[in-house]
Amino acid sequence: MHGTETAPRLHWMDFLRGIAVLLVVVMHTNEHSGVPLEGWAEANEYLAPFRMPLLMFLSGVLLDRSLAKPIPTYAWGKIAAIGWPLLVWLVLYGVFVDQGFGLPADLSAYILNGNYLWFLIALLACYAAAIVFKPLIPALPVIHHWLYLAVFAGLVAVCAVSGIEPGLVGNTLWFGAFFFLGAWARHYIPRWINAPALLSVPVLVLVAFASIAAVPRGDLIFGSPVGAGLSLLGIAVIVWFAPRLPGSAFYSFVTWCGRSSIVVYVAHFPILVLLRDTVLSAVTLPQAAHVLVLTAATLGITLFFVWARPWTPWLYALPRRHRPAGPDRRAV
Repeated sequence: MHGTETAPRLHWMDFLRGIAVLLVVVMHTNEHSGVPLEGWAEANEYLAPFRMPLLMFLSGVLLDRSLAKPIPTYAWGKIAAIGWPLLVWLVLYGVFVDQGFGLPADLSAYILNGNYLWFLIALLACYAAAIVFKPLIPALPVIHHWLYLAVFAGLVAVCAVSGIEPGLVGNTLWFGAFFFLGAWARHYIPRWINAPALLSVPVLVLVAFASIAAVPRGDLIFGSPVGAGLSLLGIAVIVWFAPRLPGSAFYSFVTWCGRSSIVVYVAHFPILVLLRDTVLSAVTLPQAAHVLVLTAATLGITLFFVWARPWTPWLYALPRRHRPAGPDRRAV
């Protein structure tokens, strides 16, 4: 959920980040609507191998750039950009939305599992673990990125052998693997993007057939080498196609959302729950209309929060004046 190194990469990476986070909103709206649509839920299952792995992958692509900063700047930047909104929205959702006004019934469980904000906890854990690579970058400038690939393979193996289930720990290990995959892939993305269609189109066909075969078997998606391979190939196809998409109003809109993906992620779920439990609970609609109205309203209000971000920056990042003094005071 951060920027990129060059202008061309900024656009396509933000577009992919926007697509992924908007799909999260659509998925959550159906799941938590109270009357989920079976077909919509099934469609979301086919997106599951790519949605969150892609978000983690894109964050990992920027790891070396982050590690180039002094450790205090690196650590404070992650606290300010990830830890702060995590804390703010845990409080906002927990006190005002989760069970009405007041503290969650099981406060310790709420804090420890992160509720809908688990992704930010997992991302913080990945950045914390990645500090060990900082001395390796100057010591092994040519080959250090292969260690990222080893971490990816190791985490997938741990998940497969342990049979770990989805949850904060399981999600951190499983999706964290794709964070380190992105750190490894950074060195090869420019070459892959310029690869001919002769290479990418067969991969797309393979991903399509593999998804049809594997997704109905849920045990082949989360925590398995098959699932890791499917996600990897899917990300490869997505990354190849993204820079080739023609410019359009839709592309610009999604890219705009991607630049504020943190806003979409943290704000959408409280909005969804409030709309479901207040506005839509007072009216009776057909099932499809209920989900459609809830989705449209959730997206609309969430996008208002994105538009209002310049006037509410403290909701999404620790104010700069709280940053420690140091030689490097650039924004993270």
